[in-house]
Amino acid sequence: MSPRVFLDVPASLAMLSVLSVLAFSSGFLTAQVTVSAGPLLLYEVKTIYIAPSSDDFVRLLKSRLEKWGTVSVTAQVEEADAILTCETESRIVPAKVVVKVIDAQVRLVDRHSQKLIWSTKKSTSWDSMLADDIVDQLKKDRERSFSN
Repeated sequence: MSPRVFLDVPASLAMLSVLSVLAFSSGFLTAQVTVSAGPLLLYEVKTIYIAPSSDDFVRLLKSRLEKWGTVSVTAQVEEADAILTCETESRIVPAKVVVKVIDAQVRLVDRHSQKLIWSTKKSTSWDSMLADDIVDQLKKDRERSFSN
């Protein structure tokens, strides 16, 4: 005859509660990892790398961002939270006086996930006004993302 081992009821309940806590916490940890894998929120971006461009407007935009001072601009992509790209296009609009209009499409993407964090499209006749408009929009949207 083999000896039988019987667990008493309190020990069985204790083991069952430990196993249920472990099962619950492993599900919670998995959910936590999944949630944190998304792109940064706009207000979480502290350091921006500006993608190289042959366009002089990008240098103007960089100087406006540095002047703002809330986010820092880095020359090393590895140090950045996000990457800013800017595409511009100039066109001539016939009128009584010929006017040059500059269209800019600016995107900010999470460096790690490569997902879009923020974008804007602006147009104006003056480079400096366009850079100011873009940074002002970024300021407003960043403040809005912080409030939410």
